[in-house]
Amino acid sequence: MLNIEETEFLNYFNNRTFDDNMFNSNGSLNKNYNSFKKTGVIAQIFEDHWDTVYSKNAFLINQYRTYANKEIQKVINCHNKNLGCSVYVCPHCNDIVFVGHTCKSRLCSSCGYKYKNQRVENILQTAYNCQHRQIVFTIPEELRTYFFEDFYLINVLFQAVHDTIYSIFNDHFKRNKKGKLKKYSSRIKYTPGFFAFLHTFGRDLKWNPHIHILIAELKLGANGICKQMNHFDFSALRHRFQNVLLNLLDKELDSKKFKKLKNSLFARYKDGFYVYAESKKFSSLQAGIEYVTRYCGRVPISENRIVNYDGENVTFSYIAHEDDKYHEVTVSAEKFILMLIRHIVPPQFKIIRYYGFYRRKHLLHSKMILLVKKELREYRKSLLKYQASILLSFKRDPYYCPKCDTKLEFVLCINKRS
Repeated sequence: MLNIEETEFLNYFNNRTFDDNMFNSNGSLNKNYNSFKKTGVIAQIFEDHWDTVYSKNAFLINQYRTYANKEIQKVINCHNKNLGCSVYVCPHCNDIVFVGHTCKSRLCSSCGYKYKNQRVENILQTAYNCQHRQIVFTIPEELRTYFFEDFYLINVLFQAVHDTIYSIFNDHFKRNKKGKLKKYSSRIKYTPGFFAFLHTFGRDLKWNPHIHILIAELKLGANGICKQMNHFDFSALRHRFQNVLLNLLDKELDSKKFKKLKNSLFARYKDGFYVYAESKKFSSLQAGIEYVTRYCGRVPISENRIVNYDGENVTFSYIAHEDDKYHEVTVSAEKFILMLIRHIVPPQFKIIRYYGFYRRKHLLHSKMILLVKKELREYRKSLLKYQASILLSFKRDPYYCPKCDTKLEFVLCINKRS
């Protein structure tokens, strides 16, 4: 049974001349008719092979990534009218233009790029105009399976990073006369300010969850004191992160098997877990934010790293951290899809988080210099809207007729079928 919107559109449609290509033989809208849809390589791979991959691996996919099928169907249907569309008519040449609704999935190359730009702007408008440092917290291979089997354990990883940073800002340890470590806490409690970004993959697309943070080289005291914090003890970061993470996981998992693994990891990694904290100088804070944000909201591999797709096999490239050399890998399209879907994030899961004085306003907030001036904020946000984004990226206005460049008139919105 047709809904009101469909009836309204058909009444409009039946009272005008039209192009036979607008509808398919079964009466459905032709997804390629005036939709401007340009399917990327990754979306094309999904469209060609997802049904086969899902039918072969449904049990495992539904066990570990229950939301994968829904997310990938959204990517396949992005902008092709199956998710609904807005209908416009040109008053000059009487042509109909469909603006297909987008999928909003972070697995989509197009929507993920928009998501990334929005997150970058939000962070820029929150950040203070001061030096920031990148710190990367990694976990050993022995722990990665736990986070794969239960994605929500990533919350524990975020908590471990949070607790480690607060400890570095407020605590220090010294050995007493008996050789035992004793903890000393600062009388004034200092608050850091940092943004945390989850990455779940390495350049070779393997499962490797780790967290990047961008931390302001400042610490704020509860009494309104503001001090520089430009020295980070590598050894302290490594040991405290290891201790905090393993203790939190032990409490969360509460199993004899993990307790045994925990003890072996302390023995095996005597220098702590690897933490990168060198003062890497970006050309600007925006460059640093874009660097760590680019894979938070986008598909795990950019389209330009896909060297070849012949319909059956995919060849992609990467530069390895270990030897800084160029590598190419060829896998079947089905295996490539399985490599991608393990990195799909659950709906509403926060992969970028704000901490410390970037999460809540404080006594000194009104005295701090923001990176983005207040008078520029609304203008910068307006550049992220659909019309401005298309105009800047593709040099065309989506609300003007592609044939005669006349401003289009809105007719109605057709929502996705439930």
